[in-house]
Amino acid sequence: MKHRSHLPEEERLARSRIAKIIHDMPFVAGGLVKMSRTCGKPNCKCARGEKHESWCLAVRYQGKRKMLHIPHELENTVFEWVHTYKEITRQMDIISQQCLERFVKSAKAQRTGDS
Repeated sequence: MKHRSHLPEEERLARSRIAKIIHDMPFVAGGLVKMSRTCGKPNCKCARGEKHESWCLAVRYQGKRKMLHIPHELENTVFEWVHTYKEITRQMDIISQQCLERFVKSAKAQRTGDS
């Protein structure tokens, strides 16, 4: 494999950011979903239409889609984990685009060389 110095600066930076993020920060591949529900108590505000709101984490867990309730005291932590994962995917998109551009250039060069 070639040394990374031949790569475009944007791709080198993205690779560096991903490595640092993965090394330094926890992340989870999932989405945040705000849920609204009623508790069933007749005198509660939710009986008048003001539903209770809470956050869930939508993930694949043990091969199945799950909605995991996020306790209120862990909301900020889980939000950060999901945000970190989204940042990793943004950086991966940058790398993927750079690789795709190299592929397209290579394919074009090969076609023009074969003609």
